Amino acid sequence: MATPTKTRRLSPVRCIALIALTIIVIVGLTILVIWLSVKPRRPIYSIENASLHNYNMTKNEHLYGNFNFTLKAYNPNSRVSIYYDSIEVKLFYNSLQIAFNNAETFFQPHRNVTYLDLFLSAKDVALYGDIARDLKEERTSGAVEVEIKVRAKIRFKVGIWKSSHRKLKLSCSPRVPASSTKGSQTSPCDLDL
Repeated sequence: MATPTKTRRLSPVRCIALIALTIIVIVGLTILVIWLSVKPRRPIYSIENASLHNYNMTKNEHLYGNFNFTLKAYNPNSRVSIYYDSIEVKLFYNSLQIAFNNAETFFQPHRNVTYLDLFLSAKDVALYGDIARDLKEERTSGAVEVEIKVRAKIRFKVGIWKSSHRKLKLSCSPRVPASSTKGSQTSPCDLDL
């Protein structure tokens, strides 16, 4: 006589756990395949040109001047485009903010270099003690080292899909020539995305 085989039934909890695990594995594999096909890379930023015009330091150490920069944005991705929806630019000297402006928003296609002109005006900025003295000395020596901080809201686009907004932060430290006859050097930017 044959012994009857006992069929084992899955409990509802085990069935739900198995289904959840299967879904997690499928979603994970889908994300991995998409990521490997897109191969996202970080954009590269640098300051290409820097100049100072209409510089004036008053007797009571108030700064006036127009700082102009060209920000080079390189998108090395072959399938990812970038929307720059808002761009805020601040200029610092020795940790003191001396100018602020908003830059034009733009769309950057994949494998593209975009040049963005940044115009920052220092108007009646009070400089105190060592900061005023250091700025005068640097300008006399031929170049002024400043820090540019850029904050932007960006979105990525792959095919028809667009990401939600992300915060992009750049920090660049170019040397601005004191004379318009001297050229500036390219200065790479640190990226926090």
